Amino acid sequence: MNTAWMWLGAASGGALLLALVWWGWHQGGLAMMQLGMGAC
Repeated sequence: MNTAWMWLGAASGGALLLALVWWGWHQGGLAMMQLGMGAC
């Protein structure tokens, strides 16, 4: 039972980290595009 909870926690943490990185990458990409358009 303890191992199952640990596996569930690891999977949940991994998914959360992936979502955070994906969101941050998109936010950064949008900011870079806006910055590039402003520079042009």
